[in-house]
Amino acid sequence: MAREQRRTDALAEALALPILTQNLTEGQKMPSDAEICAAHHVSRTVVREAFRILSGKGLIVARPRVGTLVAPREAWALWDADILHWLDKQADGTSQPFFDKWLADAMDIRLALEPSFAALAASRASETANSTLQNALRDLQQSRELEAEVAFLAALYAAADNIFAAYPQHLTRWSLRHRQSGPPLADYAQLTAAIAQKDAASARQIAFQALLSA
Repeated sequence: MAREQRRTDALAEALALPILTQNLTEGQKMPSDAEICAAHHVSRTVVREAFRILSGKGLIVARPRVGTLVAPREAWALWDADILHWLDKQADGTSQPFFDKWLADAMDIRLALEPSFAALAASRASETANSTLQNALRDLQQSRELEAEVAFLAALYAAADNIFAAYPQHLTRWSLRHRQSGPPLADYAQLTAAIAQKDAASARQIAFQALLSA
């Protein structure tokens, strides 16, 4: 069973990459089950399960009497952890326009959201949320590791006390993995202090500055 699942996951990734890199374009028909079975040496059951995964992530859509097509891009679950992980498999250190575009767009989203989350955190953070954020900052200052920074930003998002604030975290983690510099520790320290002091305007500005300086 585990082996079959690994085959399904591997096939889903293999079929997703041409879609994500636009080698298969929106509305283009996917290869038939028979073609995929022959090309990847898998059973039809594995193909159906892989298609189910891709459909669940919005990458493909089945049309009666037409077949399975690449779905419109607006339907893709682009913040999905698997999709971002699959995209990383295409990054080989070269300047690939599609990959560079994804990174730039991810930063746009962070610039749009993170300063607002910081301002909300300054207005709404509970004592517990502030304590969690301060502890996460100390952990980051000591380790300077990716996971510690992810945890700090997760604490920031949680402090915003907005149920939707958790959803960008996969995108944030992916963006951080491809950053060329280390974490902006001084900015994060100032941000944590501004939130504790309930200074929403400063928190917003510092969060924006932290993104631009990283």
